[in-house]
Amino acid sequence: MTPARMLALTGRLFDGEILYPQATVLMHNGTVLDVGERLTLPAEVQVLEAGPDGTILPGLIDLHVHARSGYASWFPEAGVTTIRDAGNSLDVIGELRTLTPSAAGPRLFASGAILDGEGSIFQYFGEGALGEAGDRRATAWIIRNATDAVAAVDALADAGVETIKLYEQLPSEAYQAAVRRAQEHGLPVMTDLGTRWTRGLSGAQVDALQALKLGVRTVEHASGFALAFQRLGFDPTTQFPDDSVLSQFARAVIEAGAVLVPTLSVPAGLRSAERQNLTGLPHGTRNDEQGQGLRGMWDGLHTAAASLRPAADWDARLAAALTWHVLDQGGEVGAGTDTPAGVDNLPGGGLHAELAHLVREAHLTPLQALRAATGTAGRLLAGRTTPEVGLLRPGALADALIVGGDPSLDITATRRLRAVIQGGRLLQSGHLASAPGPAEAQEAPSALQ
Repeated sequence: MTPARMLALTGRLFDGEILYPQATVLMHNGTVLDVGERLTLPAEVQVLEAGPDGTILPGLIDLHVHARSGYASWFPEAGVTTIRDAGNSLDVIGELRTLTPSAAGPRLFASGAILDGEGSIFQYFGEGALGEAGDRRATAWIIRNATDAVAAVDALADAGVETIKLYEQLPSEAYQAAVRRAQEHGLPVMTDLGTRWTRGLSGAQVDALQALKLGVRTVEHASGFALAFQRLGFDPTTQFPDDSVLSQFARAVIEAGAVLVPTLSVPAGLRSAERQNLTGLPHGTRNDEQGQGLRGMWDGLHTAAASLRPAADWDARLAAALTWHVLDQGGEVGAGTDTPAGVDNLPGGGLHAELAHLVREAHLTPLQALRAATGTAGRLLAGRTTPEVGLLRPGALADALIVGGDPSLDITATRRLRAVIQGGRLLQSGHLASAPGPAEAQEAPSALQ
């Protein structure tokens, strides 16, 4: 990693919201100083040209991750400079927070331990995965009632988390109390209420429509909608929501001011006997000890889940259809992967696959998919304040990419990484272009409107 210095990126720019044919982004001390169609640059600036076939993007954001320090570096190396961790022990979160300053890991927005009921699936994830509220080593905390829920949210707030994660088997009274307490702390709530493939029809008590009315900020995996569909009088095992039901669900998301995070990558690896093709994705051919370990886990899950493929396919179609309806009605969708959960769901590289799923399966335009992983995601993480990530505008953190091609036309261009900048520093590795030397004082292609 090169020392921090004044850096300018010039070329075609997607700033997280808008595409400009030509612009320059000037960075210094870890932040964006200026963005303009023509900027006069000081002599000491280092210039990176995107070239006629390249594009400048904000650093990508994965809104649903379960990270470990062993593969934390995979994210920035793949152009994913920020993640929202959707469930980890407070001890692991502490480890991950130490990695970002050296770019050995991404910027981290974390939920800490997941809040779930006594029957939590985490009881089967090994010793210590499920524990009592306050257990810093546990990935999930047992919540039995509203009193437990309030105490757990207080403990997580004291630990410095950025969001609260509520899970599928949380009792209804406790769920409501947790949302209210999180709101009192000014913390957004993300929720996984289960799907047809998981425990959304058997173990969940709260459905998506109820959760949205309570004020959750994001619904993950389009979860809780299978249960809502069932409670409307339908049978999810034999019926699929028509456009009128999907529109009803989409309106509920929009009226709640919530963001849908569909994580299409999870059912994509489970719905078919064919495995996902990882060739061409960042880290797609990685074969070190960590890569082999992940592939072994995915092999076992793919075999074990064979009988559940029809349910995973139903979930995939629901998530894709609901994603399209939410955007078509003016709502917001965020990009997340749930990596490494599911099958063939790469840390870092998996977000590039998710963008392609959003385009191919949910029928988003490439620009809509890009916004889901940049501007929309950054606003979500910022709450009601100005986004620090996901946008390349003055005052934002200096996280950016240069990619080969135009991802506004071909979403797979995000995979062709030429440079990754995190906190104004250029990451150097075998797959990234080396930077030119200091540029002479020059005029770069008037302020963007």
